[in-house]
Amino acid sequence: MSPPGLEQIVKHDGRLNLLSCLVANGSLSPTQLAMRIGESVQAVCYWLRLLDRFDLVEEGEAASRGEAVYSATLEEHPDWVREAVRQHRPSSSLSAGGRSK
Repeated sequence: MSPPGLEQIVKHDGRLNLLSCLVANGSLSPTQLAMRIGESVQAVCYWLRLLDRFDLVEEGEAASRGEAVYSATLEEHPDWVREAVRQHRPSSSLSAGGRSK
């Protein structure tokens, strides 16, 4: 059974873009994520906090510039979460730094 609110947190375009980017690219900082998905750092940081509350991301060691890096942690979640991220995975533009809309 999923925690209350998990579906609402996961099924959001911006957060799905963020999770897809982390799955495709590994650990990234909020600045790197913002550049890759074409969103503001402020929005990315907000989404990361929400995703962290639901254990969908994990904060790692600080990058060289002192900015934390995050990675997706989908393994312990229901299959539908991984499937939503997999199905949403945008074209390769996210891993190349472009905006996908």
